[in-house]
Amino acid sequence: MLAELEPMVAKLNESRATLMRLLDQLAEIQSAQVMVNPEWSVKDIVGHLTGAERGMTRMAQQFATGSNPQLPAGYNNDVYNARQVEKRKSLTYAQARAELEASRVDLLAFMDSVSAPQLDYRGEHPIRGDISLRELLDVIAWHEGLHSKEISDKLLEVRK
Repeated sequence: MLAELEPMVAKLNESRATLMRLLDQLAEIQSAQVMVNPEWSVKDIVGHLTGAERGMTRMAQQFATGSNPQLPAGYNNDVYNARQVEKRKSLTYAQARAELEASRVDLLAFMDSVSAPQLDYRGEHPIRGDISLRELLDVIAWHEGLHSKEISDKLLEVRK
């Protein structure tokens, strides 16, 4: 792996460890009952994170080709996110968490294959627009941290 990516991997590992500690606090039934926002439970957030990480890993793989990939015409990120959550509704909490872990293994395997020039290759991200592969990898870590904080805040609120 590129030395330049090692701090990013450390950040991803730290973010995932924080998230897993939060998820460990909930049993199956609680994961579906604790609503992080009006639409998604903790379990739904796990499904969302899995779908998003898998999608951004595929996006990163496309960026790495140097072809400057763009989103399809009419792409709607809200529709994509809702579909990813819905696809995982039938999973148990343990299965959802296992799939989340598998998505991270795939991301790290990809990162292990990236060359220095590829980090500057660009493409289109649904929220950030035109970004480099390096920036996209940072978005993945930021995204997980954002949802981890939401879960943490909700668990604190529920326990009061």
